Amino acid sequence: MIQVSSYLFLGAFVAYLASAVLYVTRLTLRRRDPRYFDLADRLGSHGYKAAVAGVILQGLAIAARWIGSGQVPLANMFEYMSFMGWSIMLFFVILSAWYKLPGLGAFVAPVGVVVIAYASVFPTEVRPLVPVLQSVWLPLHVSFAALGEGAFAVSFGAALMYLLRVRKEQTNQWEEAALEFTFFCGAILTGFIVLALGFKIGGYSAEVTNLAGGVTVLEYTLPPFIGPVGSVRGEATFLGLQLPLVHAPTWMRGAYAAKNLNTLLLSTVAGTILYGLIRLTARVPLRELGTRAVGNMNPKLLDEVSYRGIAVGFPLFTLGALVFAMIWAQKAWGRYWAWDPKETWALITWLFYSGYLHMRIVRGWEGRPAAWVAALGFVIVMFTLVGVNLLVSGMHSYV
Repeated sequence: MIQVSSYLFLGAFVAYLASAVLYVTRLTLRRRDPRYFDLADRLGSHGYKAAVAGVILQGLAIAARWIGSGQVPLANMFEYMSFMGWSIMLFFVILSAWYKLPGLGAFVAPVGVVVIAYASVFPTEVRPLVPVLQSVWLPLHVSFAALGEGAFAVSFGAALMYLLRVRKEQTNQWEEAALEFTFFCGAILTGFIVLALGFKIGGYSAEVTNLAGGVTVLEYTLPPFIGPVGSVRGEATFLGLQLPLVHAPTWMRGAYAAKNLNTLLLSTVAGTILYGLIRLTARVPLRELGTRAVGNMNPKLLDEVSYRGIAVGFPLFTLGALVFAMIWAQKAWGRYWAWDPKETWALITWLFYSGYLHMRIVRGWEGRPAAWVAALGFVIVMFTLVGVNLLVSGMHSYV
């Protein structure tokens, strides 16, 4: 069943990728010439069908992995991020059907593809659950948190579309820079995924000595240009170059600090190159491309979809990331809260979205300010999932 799950997962990824391509093509055609409108609408319909097929296939993949392993498939980063990707596409399918907004797929489906691809970077083998994870609270805590974050991702896509739609009407310099930086961050994440998957497929691996933590030998899946304390140049090579070139700063604590810093550096370089290539090809800022793609979509409808995503995701995230997590922590360790880095950032995320809902419901906040908060909220979510894992060591630093 584990092998069947892998095939189903691959099929789901192909379906999501096809959906993203079809939606982006649809949006491009509708911007070119009215003669292409019928074809564009057919592509959008096929894109939605592909998204639905992907959700069904991945749901079956999750079930097959659960049956084959005998344990809930939510215990490591591959399983968590792939479930989050499924959550994104699930809520997209539901909201897209409800609001009849096919243009949303051009911005949300690629996010789902990137999250699923990011999940594939991590080891996919099934590992036995450690005793502390053998609890009914594991599926409750993780699944509800991931479902909430999936809804937040759909809200982010709608909010970004809204900001691109109204930027020509009224904007300022910092908003222009923030929009462009959002696309740049997307390029960095994409660059990391391309690098990690490329070296994973190529079978690259290097081991270097580590005296900075409890792990005496640190395994790298990317070329170790930055090594831990104790590593010696020449322990690893890449294209004839003896590595590592430098050591991580001594103030960076944690057994995996050097490896994470190395990953962050290489991802930034790869993302900058990718961003530069797209800019050279397009010859305009990426925010301008996004504005052209959004066209004349109804901004009020985009604002409504963004709000609905958060309204649905917030109670799910509250239950999963806070309530169920604290109950489990008390049962496992005898305390509800430990100020672990990921716990802290989960609380920051919750407070941020709480503020959004308060301002929206009580003060009638909508439009541009609400869209910026919704977009920034998902940036915080992604930092909690990716950045905290790379930059901070803690109980939730999974691999």
